[in-house]
Amino acid sequence: MRGARILVAEDNMLVAMDLAAELEACDAEVIGPFARIGEALTAAAEHSPDGAILDVNLLDGEVTPLAEKLLAAGIPVVFCTGVALPKDLRGRYPDSPVFIKPTPPERLAEALCPLIGGAA
Repeated sequence: MRGARILVAEDNMLVAMDLAAELEACDAEVIGPFARIGEALTAAAEHSPDGAILDVNLLDGEVTPLAEKLLAAGIPVVFCTGVALPKDLRGRYPDSPVFIKPTPPERLAEALCPLIGGAA
């Protein structure tokens, strides 16, 4: 993942910090983490991520608007959630990996890596 820009949207700060540390250990540049959809949408527009790891439920609601924007732009997304992926999102993007918490951060990085064309 050397040099890849990875957006992280996660509202649990401990989980977010562990994930950011894992991605940095893989030589990725972490964008975030963000606990709110609006902040993450702004960052995505400003920083052009190469991939993203998204919690489904952030402080201000479901991550669907952010996921749709990223996926429509061809940016691969890995979901990590304590609940099921919303049915409408799962139906439109069946190839996006979904993990149920707790999932080790290295597993999330490993799942995203081939989607962005890198090595973990």
